[in-house]
Parts: sequence; C-alpha cells; structure tokens
Amino acid sequence: MLTVFKALDQLILYRKLLTDPVINLCREMTEDELPLAEKSALYCEASYHLFDYFDRIPVLKNLWQNYILGRIIADENPFSLACERMEPGSISPALLDAARHDLDLLTQLYHFDWIALGQSQQLAAESWFHSQQDDNAGKDANQGYASALKHLAIKLSETDDLLGLFYSFYHHNACGDIAVYRAFSWDGKLKGIAYPDPVHLSDLIGYESQKQALRENTEAFLAGRGGNHVLLFGDKGTGKSSSVKALLNEYTDKSLHMIELQRQQLAEINTIIDLLRQRSGFYIIFIDDLSFEDFEVEYKYLKSHIEGSLQAPAENIRFYVTSNRRHLIRENWSERQAGEVHAREAQQEKLSFADRFGLTLTYTSPLQDEYLQMVRVMAQNEGLKIDPELLDRLALQWELSYHGRSGRSARQFINDLKGRI
Repeated sequence: MLTVFKALDQLILYRKLLTDPVINLCREMTEDELPLAEKSALYCEASYHLFDYFDRIPVLKNLWQNYILGRIIADENPFSLACERMEPGSISPALLDAARHDLDLLTQLYHFDWIALGQSQQLAAESWFHSQQDDNAGKDANQGYASALKHLAIKLSETDDLLGLFYSFYHHNACGDIAVYRAFSWDGKLKGIAYPDPVHLSDLIGYESQKQALRENTEAFLAGRGGNHVLLFGDKGTGKSSSVKALLNEYTDKSLHMIELQRQQLAEINTIIDLLRQRSGFYIIFIDDLSFEDFEVEYKYLKSHIEGSLQAPAENIRFYVTSNRRHLIRENWSERQAGEVHAREAQQEKLSFADRFGLTLTYTSPLQDEYLQMVRVMAQNEGLKIDPELLDRLALQWELSYHGRSGRSARQFINDLKGRI
C-alpha cells in the first residue's frame, strides 16, 4: 500500500514536494520495522495537516485529494512556469518527458486511498473524514481557483493526457500562490490574502464618471490594449481606495491580481516587477494614501518605473495609486520664492511625478444633497425603518459633529444608527 510513497524518490521536476510535511510523514511510514503505534502517530499528524489545509482552502470534498492536488498546483518548477508563459509547441521535449514521468507518479499519489490506510492502522479514519463530505467545499475559496481545480479533478478521472490537462490548467490559471489567490500583500515575497475586501463598484454611491473611467481603463489593460497607470486623488473618505479594491471583484474572471504595496516598500519595486513580468495574468500594484514630504526621495523608485527607466515596462503590470495630494509631494512656498531657475527646477521635479500617471481621477467631497442621497441609499440597503426627514436631520448632525461630508462618514453614520434603532 505504501509503495507509492517510496516511488516519489524518483521525482525530477516536482522534487520540492519531497519537503512537504504530509508527503514527508507518509514517506516516514514506509520505513521497515516501524511499530504500528508510530505509524499511527505519523498518520494522525499528517491528517492534522489535511484538516488545517482544508480549513484555509476548502475546494475538494476529499481532504486527501484536496491537499495533494493543491500542493501539485502550488509547486513552481520549470514545467509549471513554462506552461504559464509558453505555447505547447515551444516547450522543450525533454522537459515534457520529465513532466510526464512526474505527473504519472503524482497522479498515483492523488488517487491513494487515505482512509483505507488509516483503517489498516486500526484508526477510525472513515468517521474522521466523513464529516467533511458536504456541499460547503469551495464556498470560502477563490471561486475562480475553486472552479478550475474542481474541473481538473474531474478530468483526472476521465483522461490519460496528463500533460495536456496540467498544461491547460497552468496556462490559464498560473501556478503557485498566484493560481490560488487574487490579492496579495508584499513581505519580501508575495503573501496571499485569503479574504480580500468584497466591495463592488455598485456599492459606491455617486462618482459615476470616475468609476466609468476606471472601468474603461482597466478593461483596456486586461484586453492587452494598453491602459494607463492611474492616480486617484481627492478628499478623505470619498471612496478612492474602495474604487480600486472593487476592481478585483468586478473582473474575477479576467486573470486580474492585485498586490498591495506600502510606501516604505517602494525600494523593492524592481524585485516585484521582475517577479511578475514573466508570470501569466494581469497585475495591479495598489499603493494607498501615497504622499511624500519635500525631503523624502522614495518617490523616485516609482517615478522611474512608471516612465523613464531603461528597463522595458512590464505590459502585464499597472500602478493604481490613491492620494489626498494632487501632486503627491509636499510643495513649500519657500521653493517658489527661491531664485527663478531653482524654483522652476524644484517644481518641475515634483510635478513631473504626478504627470506620469496617464489617468488622473478626482474625488471631491459630496455636496449636501449628494451626501444625503448616500445616506438614504445605505439606509435602504440595510433595511432601516426610519422617517426620511428624521434620517436626513440625524445625518446632517452626524457630519457636523464628526468628519464632514463623505461616503465614509455616511457609512459610519449608518453603522451607528443600526445599533440605536
């Protein structure tokens, strides 16, 4: 029964899987003369990892297959990466032969009967894993990934063309964490965000022209027709950040990914772009609330990459930046009062940064009628039963007492009102 684990020593391209905790524990079980109690302990430890993985990425009902197929997809190796960026006829025949060899072994591993192994060790494995055989699998996962993985699992039982099957998955969905997640943060490497903000553009009341311009630019980008880097600037709480985050939910079926970058990480832009330019899919690098004091120079990293670097631009990457400042960098009156040449040079240096964004969208604080309309729509969406005149009066009192008129203030008012009605 355990010979499939021994055979994994022959893996060529997928050898990183040998360090996987579950596969490692299974290989330990193949040791001769290992007491039954120790084998059972190894089985239980491996089962913990299956449950833990399912809790984070619940796609396939069979926990063993959910784990093994997920780890195969997550492996970045010469074959999976080549499938992302190359057409089938361009991949080296030697690489294809090595991949075919590995996929034959891994498919046997995928079909391994994990419950039967537990029962052979006198463990109640069937009852442990039966509790997961319900219809909730996949509901908490990235739906694009979940759908693709379920399709792959079905085809694994219907076809012998493993190369074609896995090529198709990698080519359309990528490999590694990029296949699993749509949103990422950066911590020296991409770190998947399991639960990105579910906001949609339709949730943002008002700013229709800004949202339409953002849609058109993003659709052009996703269609390979250019699309510009975008600067969204304006008053606080007006929906700039939400407009960008909503794009991830508007285009879930368009291979759009979003990487959230902090200002202090701008020096790592080179690393991020080099990582992403060869990967399949499209990437928006999202920098929220960006601004610089006049003595800070980190903006130069971003400025050169948007336009002006010797390095060719990555056509699958765009920067979407929000700021409360139109020109992003603080400008002092003292600079304008300096000698004429120096004043012009200082101003041009700072103005040229913002000018490199091909699309600039302005979000201003709503007028009173617009603010009240936001409140009314939000109250209706929340099902709040309240006299309209009273609602308007309370909303105006709220904006005077707190943060002024904005979509954020309207939302905070509604949240407060829900707790008092």
